[in-house]
Amino acid sequence: MATADKETNQLDYPKLVIIGILNMAQTFPAAFTGTALPFLFRKEGLPLEMFWLLALPTMPTWLRWLMALAVDNFGSERFGHRKSWIVPCTLVGTAAYALLAFIPPSLPAVHLIVAILLFKSFVLIAQDVTIDAYAAENMTDRERAPGTAIINWLAGIAGVLGTGTVALVETFGWKPTMLAAAALMLIAATPAMLRPEPPVPEARKRRQAKGQRASLIKTFKRPESGYILPFAWFWGFGAGFMGTMLGPFYADKGLTLTEFGILSPISHLAGSTLAAVTTPLLVSRFGLRSTAMVGVAILPIEGAMFCMFALTSLPPLPLLIVMVSLLGYMTALFTYPVTISRYRWASKAQAGTDYALQSSLAGLGVWMAGSVSGLIASQVGWVYFFPIATTIALTAGIIYVGKFNRIEELVQERERVELERSA
Repeated sequence: MATADKETNQLDYPKLVIIGILNMAQTFPAAFTGTALPFLFRKEGLPLEMFWLLALPTMPTWLRWLMALAVDNFGSERFGHRKSWIVPCTLVGTAAYALLAFIPPSLPAVHLIVAILLFKSFVLIAQDVTIDAYAAENMTDRERAPGTAIINWLAGIAGVLGTGTVALVETFGWKPTMLAAAALMLIAATPAMLRPEPPVPEARKRRQAKGQRASLIKTFKRPESGYILPFAWFWGFGAGFMGTMLGPFYADKGLTLTEFGILSPISHLAGSTLAAVTTPLLVSRFGLRSTAMVGVAILPIEGAMFCMFALTSLPPLPLLIVMVSLLGYMTALFTYPVTISRYRWASKAQAGTDYALQSSLAGLGVWMAGSVSGLIASQVGWVYFFPIATTIALTAGIIYVGKFNRIEELVQERERVELERSA
C-alpha cells in the first residue's frame, strides 16, 4: 500500500517532459504543413469544394486501432517496447516531409502532395499510437493534470514553431523551409529516443506473462466504452469542423501569408501557455468536470466573434491576436480536461489499444468534418457556417459534462477489478 501511495503522490517531471518532447516531435512538421497547405492552396485558387482532398491525409487516423494491436503486442523489451516503434517511424516520417521540400504547392501538384501526406500519415500512426500509449500507461493519477499541461504546452510550442514557419515561406522559399521542418522533427525526437523507457506497467506485465494479447473485444465489452467511444467521435467531429476552415476563412478575409503566419503561432502560444499554467490548478481545485464547463460555456462566444468578423471585417492584427488568444485559452479549458480524461480512460493493461480506439474515432470525426466543412461553407457562407460549427462543438461539450460522473464510476470500477486480479 505504501508503494502505491508513493507512486500516486510523486511527480516525475523528467518523464513528463520526455513525453511532451515526443509530442513536440510529431506536432511541429504536421502543424507547418497543416497550416501552410490549406492557406497556400487557397491562394493558388483551389475551390472550397475541393478541400476534401486536403482532408484525405487525416483519414488514416481512424485506423489507429488496427496499428495499436501491433504496437501493444509486438516490440523488443531489450531495446524498449515503445522505442521499437518510435525510432523507425520517426526516420521514415522525416524522410517523407523532406521529400515534400522538392514539390512546391501548386494546383497541378495537389494530388502528388496529398499522396505523400497520406503515406506519411499511415507511417506516423504507429508513432502517434506508441507515444499515446507511453503517456497513458506511465502517468499516475496525480501526474495526469500537470503531465497533460506539459504535453499540450510543448506541443503548443511545436505548433507555434510549425505555424510560425509559414511566415518564412515568402522570405526563404518552400524548399529550405520544408527541409528545416523535417530536420526539426528528427532533432526534437532524439532525446526521447535515447532515454531508457520506464518500467513496464504491472497490468501489462501480467497480461504478457499469461500469454494474452491486446484485444479490441475487451475494450468494446467494457460498459464505459458505450459512453467513451461515441463521445470520441463527436469530439473529433466538432473540433475538425471549425478548425479545418479557419485558414481558408482568414485567406478569404484578406490576410497575407505573413500575417497569417504571425497570427496563428502567437495566438496559439498565448492560449496554450495560459491553459498549461491554469488548468492543473483549476482541476486540482474544482475538478475536471467543473473546469470543462467553463470552456464549454465560452464556445458560443467564440462562434459569435467569428460571425462578427464574417459580417464586417477583421480588426487590426494586434487586436485580432488578443481576441483569438483569449478565446482560444478559454475554450482550451474544455479540451484540456478531455485530454486528461482520455489518458485516464485507457487501461494500462493495453493502453495503446484503448487510447488508439478513442483516437481512431476522434480521427474519423475530424476526417468526416474536414470532408464536409468546405462544402457546407461554400453553400451557406461564412456567416451561417460558424453558428453551425459552434452548435456541433457545443453538443460535444454537453455530452462530456453530462456523462462525466457516470464514466468515472465505471472506470474506477474497472481499475479496482484489474488491481484485484493483479494482486
